[in-house]
Amino acid sequence: MTMPLKRLNLDRKWVVVAGLVALVLLAGGLYALISPPAQAQPSQMPAFSHQKHVEAGTQCVFCHPGVLNGPVAGMPSVAKCMGCHQNVQVSDEKDQPDVGALTRMWEAGQPLRWTKVNDQPDFVYFSHRPHVNSGVSCETCHGDVSHMDIARPVYNINMGFCLDCHRRQAPEKVERLIDCKTCHK
Repeated sequence: MTMPLKRLNLDRKWVVVAGLVALVLLAGGLYALISPPAQAQPSQMPAFSHQKHVEAGTQCVFCHPGVLNGPVAGMPSVAKCMGCHQNVQVSDEKDQPDVGALTRMWEAGQPLRWTKVNDQPDFVYFSHRPHVNSGVSCETCHGDVSHMDIARPVYNINMGFCLDCHRRQAPEKVERLIDCKTCHK
């Protein structure tokens, strides 16, 4: 049984279209397998272990003083780090290369270039101060950084994340907290 030529060409077009769609889907799947996740752990130079510093008694606000009175937490400068490391001896020799790298940066007058772990788009207004003043702990949004060597994003801090928390506040506060102008100026 033979098909009319016109019908056969139409079927070939659909086979080609289906083949191209399958190829695009396969390429997308392969890319997803080999590409880094959106919430990848950033590298820091020099290496910095939050866990070791917390175990040594360092509080979050010592290195991130902006959480108490400003819109951003702030990142420690090489001078802040050297303020301790000029006087504190490393307890584990395997950490010495990292402190050595820090010292060399200090002596060369090079600034630390931290990789942002949590960042909001420019159209979002966010200040740590009202959150800290309301008793929101760092761990609520950043996870238990005290048990991380290198800080990494734990939560996808987006509008839904913030609104979920704002809606759980005292009823008299919710209307103000979910108003667009609260986070978008």
